[in-house]
Amino acid sequence: MPDEVLAYIARKIPSNIRELEGALNRVVAHTNLVHAPLTLEAAERALDSILSHMADLSPEWIVKEVADHYSLSEDQLTGRSRARAVSVPRQLAMFIIREETDASLPQIGQILGGRDHTTILHGCEKIGSQIETDERLRRDWLTIKQRLSERNGSH
Repeated sequence: MPDEVLAYIARKIPSNIRELEGALNRVVAHTNLVHAPLTLEAAERALDSILSHMADLSPEWIVKEVADHYSLSEDQLTGRSRARAVSVPRQLAMFIIREETDASLPQIGQILGGRDHTTILHGCEKIGSQIETDERLRRDWLTIKQRLSERNGSH
């Protein structure tokens, strides 16, 4: 695969390895299906629908959905509380924003109450590993993503 295609995918899908792998598979499948060479233009075409979906979801919208899901106010979610009933939903919001938008860690920190980018990175990593082992958290994550997808009119 050409380096420019790999670099393009890595730039456009910064969230996690599963998303990167999915994007890579999508590009390869698309070029095989249409019998086209693997070029930057082919990668752009193959990822167009994914990238437009990411652009349509605002971090603020994600904060609202996560707050609604957990029956919290947006102020509670972005506030200073360290109570588990607030901190876990806040970390899930961090994770989903990072996964579904192109917002940077400092931007996510700003949206979530002025937190430092290292706090955001820690929260995302923590939730990423918990989703693999905590069935309830995984269901919450999938439910919120489904609601975001439905409201966004995609998938």
